[in-house]
Amino acid sequence: MADCYSVGQSWIYEAPRGFENSRIIIGAILTFASHEPVICASVTSAPMLDASGEVHPLTIPFLPFSKTAFDQTVLNLEGTKDVPEAFGENYKSWKKDAKGLGFINIPFKGLLRDMVEGFGEQQKSARQKTSDMACIKDH
Repeated sequence: MADCYSVGQSWIYEAPRGFENSRIIIGAILTFASHEPVICASVTSAPMLDASGEVHPLTIPFLPFSKTAFDQTVLNLEGTKDVPEAFGENYKSWKKDAKGLGFINIPFKGLLRDMVEGFGEQQKSARQKTSDMACIKDH
């Protein structure tokens, strides 16, 4: 899938059972001279666990992925869609971050909680790596 990504693509990913209609939609792709691209996306109909323990679909307006993590997340291109309206404001805020542009470097499987747990496991098993959540400066 190396260079086939473009803004507006809607991707099927390995979503949890019951949320098979959840999609990842690309909203922006940033390229850098000395780093792999960062793919910024929204996730529609993602499962969200509420305080009562019930799971409901919600839209995650903005998730920045390393290209490697995005490659490991998406399965099949479904077509094209518009990103949710909230993507734009979240993207602008992210780009203004004075500390650099943080991004996700692990695959997304539908639950943000699982990403946090996966991040912790990666840190334990790969202490020699600088960081699994990388920061880069926008050029």
